Amino acid sequence: MKKDKVRLIIMTILSITVLSTVALYAFEVIAKKETSRGTIISFLIPVIVVLFMLFFIKRRYKDVKEGMPIEDERSKKVTIQASAASFQFSLYWLLAISWFEPFFAKVLFGAEKLDASQTVGGAIAGMAIFFFIFWLYYDKKGKLI
Repeated sequence: MKKDKVRLIIMTILSITVLSTVALYAFEVIAKKETSRGTIISFLIPVIVVLFMLFFIKRRYKDVKEGMPIEDERSKKVTIQASAASFQFSLYWLLAISWFEPFFAKVLFGAEKLDASQTVGGAIAGMAIFFFIFWLYYDKKGKLI
């Protein structure tokens, strides 16, 4: 039980650290008046990931408060199935990014091509969103295989 509380504290500290770093970066960009669609998207990606993380932390905190372990057999199974499904969808997401790179570059950033950081950021954001969607689906699903 004590291990679970320590894990929750570490997850919370890491989430706050990431959010603080994004806030500092946002302050720096706004102070230099270099805002663009690309910088806004680069803010949104870590914020989305942190919001998902805070959702997980909140749920786990309720479990620990009720005396339940952070991970039981069902939650491990949900995580494994969500990971497997999101991995497969992420491969298609990466393929879509590579096929439609000019479209994403023009619409999102007003550029001709995506640079490496934009591509990686979009890939990570997509993976996090896929995992969250599949995790919600398998968590709400009654019986798991």
